[in-house]
Amino acid sequence: MEISEDMWEEVTEGSTTFSIYKDANRIYDASVFYNPKMVLNRDLTLLSLSSIIKREMKRICFLDPFAGTGIRSYRIINELPQDSVEKVVAGDINPIAVNIITRNSNNLKFDEKMEIKHSNAINILDSLPKKKDTTHIIDLDPFGSPIEYIEESLRALRINEGYLFATATDLQVLCGKFPESCIRIYNAIPTRHFLCHEVALRILIYNIIISAGRLGLAVEPILCYNHEHFLRVKVKVKDSKEVANQQHKKLGFVYFCKKCSFLETVELSKDLVDTSCTNCSEKLEKAGPLWLGNLYEVEFIKQMKKDIGQFTLHLEKKIEKVLSLILDEIESPPFFYYIPFILRFCKKEGISLNQIIDSLRSKGFLVSRTIFDPQGLKTDASYDEIVNVIKQY
Repeated sequence: MEISEDMWEEVTEGSTTFSIYKDANRIYDASVFYNPKMVLNRDLTLLSLSSIIKREMKRICFLDPFAGTGIRSYRIINELPQDSVEKVVAGDINPIAVNIITRNSNNLKFDEKMEIKHSNAINILDSLPKKKDTTHIIDLDPFGSPIEYIEESLRALRINEGYLFATATDLQVLCGKFPESCIRIYNAIPTRHFLCHEVALRILIYNIIISAGRLGLAVEPILCYNHEHFLRVKVKVKDSKEVANQQHKKLGFVYFCKKCSFLETVELSKDLVDTSCTNCSEKLEKAGPLWLGNLYEVEFIKQMKKDIGQFTLHLEKKIEKVLSLILDEIESPPFFYYIPFILRFCKKEGISLNQIIDSLRSKGFLVSRTIFDPQGLKTDASYDEIVNVIKQY
């Protein structure tokens, strides 16, 4: 379809300049919206792809079945080394989106590396050829939940043991505002309390692992995080029933106290007999089932951090800070203690998080801050050991 020439506007993100169709003042009212707030997502995608390329020495074939304006695809072709990108497939069901992508592909002279599909995501995924060197990375970035597209994506990635990237923007569901919807869509109990974002992320990973297990596949999380209104998961697909069986042993539940921040995790096959908090007698809240394993792969994150200077990143300092924080907490156990609640339980004031961290480290415990909350602390120390440290001040 034809679009009026006076509706086009040039935008630059990273080192890529492209055109968007601006037919509304608010981005969410536009026929195809470009969201500049998602730039961190796209910056981290570039760094992730750079890490994959360098570690595996491969030319990638990338699929973006919810391409929208196509900005993610343009940046991959334009900003990654030219000899590292074999092909980018950009698809969308919206004819205006397809028009925008086609225009930019022509203007940027991407015709040789970009394939454009006008179709819905399921049909695009179903049509992928099941042979080597066809699809290495699938990036699911729908409006809302990616769940209905996970299994088809995993099937397509099996032969290359590729990578699945997925975004979820339905945080009101995953963070407990609509718990019935979370049970229906994700088969899990969420929470609205201080652990809500980590619980939400681990529920999403749990669902990907369950889908993979049905296919005899395992998935290794390499970078999983939340930022503002979305969750982002990046996993490596592994064709191994044995690894999948072992991975399912890291599924379970978290029980936690919304009053004093005591927490305990249990495997899926087990349960707590007594669900009263041992510290304050409050009834523990239960969330899950969810993933209890690692959220990151250390060498992958280190390579991303090394590659930061190779790109024009609008949020470079923020990204460097986030990756440094991830590396600090990468070996920490799942879930964090919310220190303001523990201080209140101990009837203590004026003690900083750094003081608690230093004291625990001096006793030989693993301890770190967390990307999930600036007042959160991850540690292998028990709750009683944290309390003892705080009471020393």
